[in-house]
Amino acid sequence: MRRALTIVAAGVAAGFLSLAPASTQAGEPRQFHLTYYGYLGDVQVGNLDVSFFLPNGAGIAQPYNIRADLRLADAYAKLLPFRWQGEAQGGAGSDGVEPSRYRSAMDLLGKHEQVTVAYRPNGTVDVVSEPPTIQSNYAAEAGLGRNTIDPLSATVAIVDSLVRTGSCAANLPVFDGARRFDLRLSPEGQDMVQRTYFSTYEGPATRCSVDVKLIAGFRDDAMRSGFYPEQTDVWLAPVMENAPPVPVRILARSPAGIMRIDLIEVRALAAATP
Repeated sequence: MRRALTIVAAGVAAGFLSLAPASTQAGEPRQFHLTYYGYLGDVQVGNLDVSFFLPNGAGIAQPYNIRADLRLADAYAKLLPFRWQGEAQGGAGSDGVEPSRYRSAMDLLGKHEQVTVAYRPNGTVDVVSEPPTIQSNYAAEAGLGRNTIDPLSATVAIVDSLVRTGSCAANLPVFDGARRFDLRLSPEGQDMVQRTYFSTYEGPATRCSVDVKLIAGFRDDAMRSGFYPEQTDVWLAPVMENAPPVPVRILARSPAGIMRIDLIEVRALAAATP
């Protein structure tokens, strides 16, 4: 289940970063913090915190920096100590999103794993895992990361496309340092999002469907487990002044059930250096 949570959170939570349009007035970088609750059915199973930086409006190419922190809810954390943290950096311009560095760290049952992916201009990547793992070593030897983007930058690309073109349509090759998968996105029009007990947003939102195609690096038993989402729907809407849309609700469907991620809190923080 922890790998399914990682794919859902890392691949979709990246959309919590919104890029400032090129017409934005120059000013100090802005930092935002978003908090989400994750549910399996009606039971809260996780908490997700995301911090992202919007640059000033100087220049066409816009740098981005996003950090995500996923934890199990307290009741489950006592049974299964788990935490996943990710960070991505890169730039977005007229040619699309280009990541420069991605790092993820996972703590599970007292064990710590960390993976860093550095991107070269020719499309290749350097992968460093600590401690070294069979999956990451194989991925590096097989070149699974060539011409891909990381999970956090993938949804940066989705939001960037929505801001620039008004559509989230995309087919994104994604690599997380060990596993290779595709995110296929299709626009589904406009919906009305209804507020739930804890959620913050209610109103119109753009709906995008996300299909995940597993390519390589996945264990056969994990693929048969039924925890990987078969389809994910994301609703995006502006929730603060002078900020582009962010995900306000996510529904991920799998044989294990429906996972829902709701926006609980959004805060603008003091300017800081990424």
